[in-house]
Amino acid sequence: MNLFIGEKMKRIYAFDSLKLLGIVAIFVIHYSIFNYYGGVEHNAIYLSLNILARFAVPFFFVVAGYLYYFQSMTDSGAYTKRYLAKLIRMYVSWTLIYFVLVGVGYQFWRPYSFLAAFYHGTFGSEIMWFMPALMIAVLLQFIAKKFNACFALFIVACMLHLIGLSGQSYQALLPFEIFNPETNTFFINSRDPLFFGLFYVTLGYHLAKVNAVSLIKKLPWPVYLLGTVLFSGLSVAEGLWLILGHGAIIADYYIMTLPVTLSFIALALTLPTVNKPSWFAKIGEHSGEIYLNHGVLNSMVMSVFWYMGVFSDPEVRAVVANNLTLQILLVPLALAVNFTFYFAIRSLFRRCFGKQTLSAYRESAMILSALWLIFIYAPNGQGENLFNNQNPMTVFIAVCICCTAYYSFVRWLTPVSDQKSSLAIKHIIVGAAVSGYWLALSASGVLEMLRSLYQEGANPFILVLSGPFVTFSLLIVFSVGITLGLQKWLYMPNLNSREQVTP
Repeated sequence: MNLFIGEKMKRIYAFDSLKLLGIVAIFVIHYSIFNYYGGVEHNAIYLSLNILARFAVPFFFVVAGYLYYFQSMTDSGAYTKRYLAKLIRMYVSWTLIYFVLVGVGYQFWRPYSFLAAFYHGTFGSEIMWFMPALMIAVLLQFIAKKFNACFALFIVACMLHLIGLSGQSYQALLPFEIFNPETNTFFINSRDPLFFGLFYVTLGYHLAKVNAVSLIKKLPWPVYLLGTVLFSGLSVAEGLWLILGHGAIIADYYIMTLPVTLSFIALALTLPTVNKPSWFAKIGEHSGEIYLNHGVLNSMVMSVFWYMGVFSDPEVRAVVANNLTLQILLVPLALAVNFTFYFAIRSLFRRCFGKQTLSAYRESAMILSALWLIFIYAPNGQGENLFNNQNPMTVFIAVCICCTAYYSFVRWLTPVSDQKSSLAIKHIIVGAAVSGYWLALSASGVLEMLRSLYQEGANPFILVLSGPFVTFSLLIVFSVGITLGLQKWLYMPNLNSREQVTP
C-alpha cells in the first residue's frame, strides 16, 4: 500500500524513489549508528548523520500535501473520507499491535492517555506519531478548503511552526519555555500535528495549488541536486552549532530543514520522466507499510544490544560502538532483513488470499489478534489478568466486544464499507470464529507454552529469538493469516463484484 498516493493521479516515480531514501534516513535515526563512537556519546559523526536524516519526515508530509491537492480536486469530500479511513485503519491496527507486543513481550503495558492515543500518537509506539499528525493536518486542510481559507491556514501553520522551533534545539537560545513533558500534557513536544506536520502538509498543498512545478522546471535537476547537497551541509552546520556550541537537544527539525525538503521536492519534480518505475521506486511504493512495521525489527535489535549490556556496561558499549564494521553495516543489514520479511510475508499472503482480500481486510485481521492478546494478557489496576477463560460471563463479554469492534471497523473503515446490511451476519461469524480460535489457544495452553520458550541465561540472540516479543510476533502473523483465510471464504463473492482494490 502507498501511504501518500491515491487512486486517480498518475504516479510520480521520483517521489517513490526518494521515499525509499527517506526510509533509509529513518533507519539511520532509529538505529543511532556511531553514537558513543570514540567514547563520545553525541560525537560529530553521529550528530551529522542524525541531522542529515531529518529531511525524511518533512519530505513525506510535503509529498502527502502535494498529492492530496490533486487527488481532492474533483470530489474533495469523498476522497478525503477514503484517505482518512485508510490512515485510521493503518494507525489503529499498528498502534494495537505495538501496544500488545510491548505489553506481552516486555511486560510493559502503556497507561491509556487520550492525548497519547489521538493526538501525540505515542500510545502504542513512538514511531506512530506520524499518523495522527498526518490525519489531523489533512483534516484541517480539507476544512480550510471548504471555507476557502487555505492561505489563512498556511499562514497559521507557518506561525505555529516557528513557535515549534522553541521546542527544538533553539530552546537553548531562548529565555522562555513552552514545551516541557514534565509540566505539560499537551505541549510536551513540538514534533506533533500542529507545530510540525501541519506546516509541511500545507506547504505541499500550496506548492501544488500555485503550480510551483512550472517555476521549478525552469532550472534543470542538477541545480536542485546541488541545492540538496548544499542545504544539507548547512543543516548539519546549524545542528552542530546548536548542540555542540550551546548544549541544545538533538532536534526533529531545524530552520535549514525547510530548504533541504524543498530541494528534494524540486529534485523529484525535475528528474527525467520515466514510464516504468525503477526498483528503487518499486520499493518506495511500500514506504508507508515499511515505516509502520520497521519498529518491530528495531525493537528486536535493540533488545539484543540490551541483553549484551550495551546500555548498562560501559565496556561492552565501547566495544560495540567502536566496531567500525558494525556501525557501517548495521543500517544496511537492518534494511535488508526488514525488506526481506516484509515482501516475503506480503507475497505469501497475496498468493494465499489474493490482493483484494489483503487490501480490504488485513488491518481488521490484525486488530482481532491484538484485541484477544489484550483480553488475555493485559492486567487490571491491581496487576492481575483481566481475563479468565473459566468465567462464562467474562468470555461472553470479551466475545461481544470483539465482534462489535470488528463489525464497526469493517463497516465504516474498510474499502468495502458500503456493503449491504445483510452482510452483518458474516461480520459476526468472523468475529465469533476468530474469538473461538483465540479461546482455544488460551484454553489449550499454547499461549503459555510460547511464553515458556524463553531461555533465560542464554546468549543475547537466543534470548531475543525465544522471547515473547518474537514468538508472539510470529503468532500474530500466523493468526492474521488464519483470519484472512476466513474472510476470503466469506467475503470473496462480494469482493469479486467490485472494482479491484490495489494494496
